[in-house]
Amino acid sequence: MSTKVIAIAALAALGMAAPGVAQPVQNRAAATEIGYADGALGFAALMKGNYPVALEQMQAAEKQVSPAARRDPARLINMGLAYAKMGDIASARSHYQAAIGAERSFDLILADGRVMDSRVAARHALRRLDQGYASR
Repeated sequence: MSTKVIAIAALAALGMAAPGVAQPVQNRAAATEIGYADGALGFAALMKGNYPVALEQMQAAEKQVSPAARRDPARLINMGLAYAKMGDIASARSHYQAAIGAERSFDLILADGRVMDSRVAARHALRRLDQGYASR
């Protein structure tokens, strides 16, 4: 496992603290994507609940990166979140499963400072997705 630390918005979908940077984030709007171009992970749009814009940003960013970077677990998880929030459960599930099966994994930092492996985060997101779907 790679120990690349990144900010990710998808962990909010896990029922955890809002994501952000290494130290606890008091102001979510101040949190940014660490190690990525602004918007590459749709972070700000996800935090604002603007899921279509977040998805557009991530899809645009995908066109600018290598095929390997398109399989980045952070991007896959955030795309899964956007799809889930827009009601596209099949696409959300596909993206979470791709993050679980990704060749590499990263440590993701939560806003409260906790660190979680991207595969674990994707499994939690998939489980929450399934629980939400089952409760309908």
